[in-house]
Amino acid sequence: MRKTSLLLFPFVSAFLLPTALFADEVFLKGAGSISGRIVEQTEAKVTIDIGGGTIGVATSRVDHIVKARTDLDEFDQRASRLARWDVNAWRELGRWASQHDLDRQARQAYERVLTYEPDDPEAQSALGFVLLDGNWVTQQEAYRARGFVKYDGEWMMPTEAQMRQESAAAERAAQVAEASARAAELDKLKEEVKAQYAAEQARDDEWHAEGAAWFYSHAYGFGCGYGGGCGYGGGRGHGGGWGYGRSPCPIPSFYHR
Repeated sequence: MRKTSLLLFPFVSAFLLPTALFADEVFLKGAGSISGRIVEQTEAKVTIDIGGGTIGVATSRVDHIVKARTDLDEFDQRASRLARWDVNAWRELGRWASQHDLDRQARQAYERVLTYEPDDPEAQSALGFVLLDGNWVTQQEAYRARGFVKYDGEWMMPTEAQMRQESAAAERAAQVAEASARAAELDKLKEEVKAQYAAEQARDDEWHAEGAAWFYSHAYGFGCGYGGGCGYGGGRGHGGGWGYGRSPCPIPSFYHR
């Protein structure tokens, strides 16, 4: 089990964690590991700082832990050596943190720069601000000031947003019309099947009625006997008397369908 965890470690780290030359490794039972700096470890949970935030893992899921120096440790050590007013040094530390995917720490460094240099372009840009008419504003404020509107997660001019809205409305209308057409076609098909079934049932009823009439007309029809006598059903009457009886008769071939 531990061997599998080691094999999968590079793939899990690539997706979940910042790239670091050294870091605490929390190997999980089954597969994978989490890389960062352990900030808390109790009997119930291990908490790892991965740079952009923290992840808590139940101790029951932990296979073993390998502790090492992390990029977070390096950032803290470098920051502890800097004077508060050393703008160039804090700017450089912000760059280093960004390169190592330590977004939270990079923000802290650039905010320290702005404390002493409010118009520092690198720090303002790194924190998401843009220069508009001599003032640093958020990107949203800059877009709105230039007349842009946000539609479907994108900033664009109102005319383009209107065109997209109309296109989306037309597409939805086409989809509704297509769905209605499919439903009408299905209803029509159902009615045709129903009518066909009714017609077949009517033909079967007519055939049964005709077969029954033929059967009774032949099974109980008149027949002549010897000596001038007559009898129902093909019976024989002797000496001119009347006779009543049943005679076997063939069933028409269509009755056996």
